[in-house]
Amino acid sequence: MTPTVGTFADLTDQSMPLVAFAEAVVERGLASLFLNEHTHLPLDAPTSRFPPGGPIPERYARFWDPYIALSFVAASTPLEIGTAVSLIGEHDPIQLSHAVASLDRLSGGRLVLGVGWGWHREEFADHGRSPRVRARVVEEWVALMRALWREEEVVSFSGEFVHLAPSRMWPKPAQRGGPPVLLGAPAGPRTFGRIAQWADGWITMGAELAASDVHALRRAWEEAGRSGEPSVTVIHNPLPGAPPFARTLDRAAELGAGRVLYHVFDGDRDRMLRRLDRATTATI
Repeated sequence: MTPTVGTFADLTDQSMPLVAFAEAVVERGLASLFLNEHTHLPLDAPTSRFPPGGPIPERYARFWDPYIALSFVAASTPLEIGTAVSLIGEHDPIQLSHAVASLDRLSGGRLVLGVGWGWHREEFADHGRSPRVRARVVEEWVALMRALWREEEVVSFSGEFVHLAPSRMWPKPAQRGGPPVLLGAPAGPRTFGRIAQWADGWITMGAELAASDVHALRRAWEEAGRSGEPSVTVIHNPLPGAPPFARTLDRAAELGAGRVLYHVFDGDRDRMLRRLDRATTATI
């Protein structure tokens, strides 16, 4: 399998303008643009550590709302659009299901919904629930949203955290049953078990793709009785010590990953275009 190649960008209110960046992605022949999500950056965070280490970069307080931003991308370009990842447990799930359905319908079915529960525990807690339950909240939100996307008539739902009385909701997503839902989380048995139970695939979140992880994911998928194969999206972080992007592409093709996203960090126009050009050069 030859994976599609797109970009995962840290776009903020201080970086290259959103639509101009999306147009540059199209001009370079890349297929997709994925954005991440943080609603705010709590300054008092004694239990949260930035995963790469060191202080949390300022950009984590400045990301665009991904759904509003991606609506501009979809209206301006033919790109596949996605989140990597949306912290859906920080949203009202009924309202979010409506927003996602609207965006998928208006974009003609181009949305990929990457979800996660996030590493910033205080950020999640500010939305009204204990961070200890954030993985359970994400799973329940996905179940409720899918019910609203799939049922043509009356929908009701009763879960641990949310109750929906018999209701109707339109529009439905353009993609039948809703956009694909990919879980962005570190490799491991718990992640792969969750994907096999309720997701459509995995986002690697910057880790180098390992054959053992892909095999473990597919084994969990089969043991759960799922048909077909799980989708795999690889994020390439061009940090010091990372393998060349061409190697990541070859590895993804060898292991059957369907999508590779080159991580473009925030910056001014010239800096972001240079980073985007590095991704394009490796695909030629």
